[in-house]
Amino acid sequence: MRETLTVDDSSALVDLWRRRQRLSPADMGRMYAIVSSALQGCNPPELHVLGEGRQELIAQFIYVKVLRLDAKAPDAADETPAEDDGHSAPSSSFALCAYFRRYLIDCTRSSAFRRKVSLGDQIAENQLDEQQDPDDDIGNCLAEHGLTPERVSQSARSFIATLAPPERILLCESFGREAAGGLSGVASRHAIASYHYRAGRLGLVHKREGLVSDYAKTQLGQWIQQGLGIPIHPENMRAIHSVFKILGVEASYA
Repeated sequence: MRETLTVDDSSALVDLWRRRQRLSPADMGRMYAIVSSALQGCNPPELHVLGEGRQELIAQFIYVKVLRLDAKAPDAADETPAEDDGHSAPSSSFALCAYFRRYLIDCTRSSAFRRKVSLGDQIAENQLDEQQDPDDDIGNCLAEHGLTPERVSQSARSFIATLAPPERILLCESFGREAAGGLSGVASRHAIASYHYRAGRLGLVHKREGLVSDYAKTQLGQWIQQGLGIPIHPENMRAIHSVFKILGVEASYA
């Protein structure tokens, strides 16, 4: 995923977001246009399991979570800001994509869906709660390790480009795009020999909610630990989960 917001749009978005329950019709139109445009490059896997079109889901997200048209508007004489829903003002398309994905996850939960967090392993909704960062605060989480979402995104693209074709296909189709049939389906369609060995060496067959110490020996583990400087350790799992989110987005487009 690439950053699509201009500097002017980013500044306007922050301003509009902070006063989003006091917007004029023109401001609402401006907000809608900025967010809708920014999300055109966002392709989270949950987008494909809800049975509705992209534009319809983006519109729902903007009306319900961005403009918050379902929330009670504050009294005109009340200068106290309305209570926020946990989303700080975003300034990048990546932050908007994270919020959009969070909304889609909420939708799948309400529809009694289950989603795959690790390849080949189904987890229950209570485990999904443990996976999600409370505020999806990817930027702050990565900043603890001297990283930014943009830097991780660029590094992810470079990492994907270094992979041999079989590994790149396994990563992009089974992890990034969550193609039908999982690893075995991807391997069958592309005639990839010894796919389970390749996937294990790459780091795709480990449960991402509880990485073991030897995960650092996998290609993904080496990239995270040596390339990004995040040690594979339980105390760093929030940052590692954030890296996986970014990698998933990049892999879906590679």
